[in-house]
Amino acid sequence: MTGFYKSYSSSMEGHKTSHNWALGAPTNPTIARQLEEFGKLLNQGIKNIEIGTISGDKFEQIPEQHFEEVRRLAKLTDAKISVHAPLLDLAGFQENRWREEQRGSTEQQVFSILERSHKLSNGENVPVVFHAGNVVSQEYGVPWDPKTGPQGPGLKKEMYIKDEKGNIILDENNRPKTKLEPTELRAITVINQDTGELTVLSHEEKYRLDRKDKEIWDVDKRLESLNQTQWDKEKLQILNYQKEVEDLKEKLMLKIKQNDAIEKTGLKEDQNYQDMHHQNGLEIQRISGHIDELNKILSSEYQNTYDKFMKFGKDEEKKKFEEGLKKLQEENKPIQEKMLEIKKDLEEKEGLLEKARNEQEKSMLEKERDEKLINLSNLASIKSKQIVNALTSLDAPELWRPVGEFAIEKTAQTVSGAIARLYEKLKKEGREKETPFIAMENFFVHSPMSRAKDLKKAVELSREKLAEELKTKCELSEKQAKKEAEKLIGATWDVGHINNLRKAGYEGEELKKKVIEETKEIADVTRHVHITDNFGFFDSHLPPGMGNVPIREIMEELEKTWAKQAEEGRLIQKPRGIVEAGGFVAEIGQNPTLGIMEFFGSPLYKLSSSPHWKGFESGGVAFRPSPYTESFIEFPQQHFNLYGSSFTTLPKTLGGQVSGEQSRFSGTPNQ
Repeated sequence: MTGFYKSYSSSMEGHKTSHNWALGAPTNPTIARQLEEFGKLLNQGIKNIEIGTISGDKFEQIPEQHFEEVRRLAKLTDAKISVHAPLLDLAGFQENRWREEQRGSTEQQVFSILERSHKLSNGENVPVVFHAGNVVSQEYGVPWDPKTGPQGPGLKKEMYIKDEKGNIILDENNRPKTKLEPTELRAITVINQDTGELTVLSHEEKYRLDRKDKEIWDVDKRLESLNQTQWDKEKLQILNYQKEVEDLKEKLMLKIKQNDAIEKTGLKEDQNYQDMHHQNGLEIQRISGHIDELNKILSSEYQNTYDKFMKFGKDEEKKKFEEGLKKLQEENKPIQEKMLEIKKDLEEKEGLLEKARNEQEKSMLEKERDEKLINLSNLASIKSKQIVNALTSLDAPELWRPVGEFAIEKTAQTVSGAIARLYEKLKKEGREKETPFIAMENFFVHSPMSRAKDLKKAVELSREKLAEELKTKCELSEKQAKKEAEKLIGATWDVGHINNLRKAGYEGEELKKKVIEETKEIADVTRHVHITDNFGFFDSHLPPGMGNVPIREIMEELEKTWAKQAEEGRLIQKPRGIVEAGGFVAEIGQNPTLGIMEFFGSPLYKLSSSPHWKGFESGGVAFRPSPYTESFIEFPQQHFNLYGSSFTTLPKTLGGQVSGEQSRFSGTPNQ
């Protein structure tokens, strides 16, 4: 099976390099018997085969020897192999949470899959397909069309109107002026970058007392509000601790003044005042200890707040704050030195108090200690207030962030790290040119990198990170590192997955247009294609032509890009198309090959001009074999079991089984 469409042979005649697409098929992704599945597809004449399992534990059950046997068979039959990796979240999400430890573990697993995939290579770069994202990251909806007017249907958001300097323009009531703009986002999942916690923000329109119309709370506005609220809580917590310290200081000063008055007026000789003096002394120690503990907590809190700001704040704000903090530290140097000196004196005073010879000496030492405690508390308060004031004046950092954006960065880290490690290992063996390449696949439309723009961004960022790793670890030049990175990372475009945009509300020609636009955007980095049909709501895995996916138009767009890349010498390796029609096989129980050949207009006999499966005439009568009905002649399964290799079994030498011990023809025992 070669060309997708007969028209390509004519439309591509002007090019020196014509890309006749080779159709391929996947093995059964639910079982570990991939060698047997590989043999079945070879027996059908399929030359591009994608092996692999959806489940990680099933993938691990494929023996090492089976990978070697698959490679050998591919070499003997001139077949091409690709690998579909198990379902992993490359960014490190698991059970609705993110952890760096999980991302690191996933990177290790990706390396292992790539390492095993390399054993399938007969000198070429084996494509290894990974779903780019598995967590729920957004829900799309049809955007508002400005032509329908302000009250028209569809999703819209309010944007502030700003002047040339970026300042928000106010109306006559001193309220910000806004304008309506379309948006596709009905909901997004956001992640707390500090804790890995996830939450969902939904688009909503709310009634307000001060407005006639509803206020639009789009997901971006909700995210901004969430970050500001979180930051306000952080600052409020610090301010509350600081206020508690100030309140305790007032109580401390009151007790100290009472004791000072008792001593100056000579009332200490009175038993009642003497008891009060003693109790005040105990309270002074308790309050001082409480203040000291609160100051430690306060210090820890603003250190945590500072850490979050430096991790997730805007670069300009961070730079400005760092400059101010450095200046503040210089100004506070004398205060810090004085505090250390007082703490040292307090330690000495506590030792002297334990050795006091009489009440008079003890009273004098206690008074000196209390004065130093007041001084220390005042200095700590000054220092704390300066830092708290600096922190609480800062804008809210991006503590909460859209999962889609976050996943792109973490996925790029995982992909580049795993490939760089394998490349380094193979380079030591002189086999780096055989390094498998990762083709990240767009998954369901609610997952990260499901749209062309985001998937392309993930590919490009992964390439950037890989190039840096190859320069550092493998000592490649910048030019060579970029070239290798482009060769080793690309995209798999799943035409069925992108058609699920119908769930957002797109229909008919509008849906078709959207899918084609997405294809045009991703075409430049697409190195692999999954061809499957559906009706836009589920990943039905029907053969081409049995759903509403515009497969012909999609492939034409991709072919144009690949033809251009070939002319420019940028087509690194011929892209492959894997027809995923497992749903049809499982539910309908028929082999989809005939329907696939009909849809793509494959030649009936040979590669040159000949009748095609899509329809030809015999004796003046149009003949069109249909893939949608039962075969006219159906051989029993026993026929295939007895007579060896077939479309459904392997030869006996490669694991096929022949029942019984007698000869298949004479009835005499096999020798």
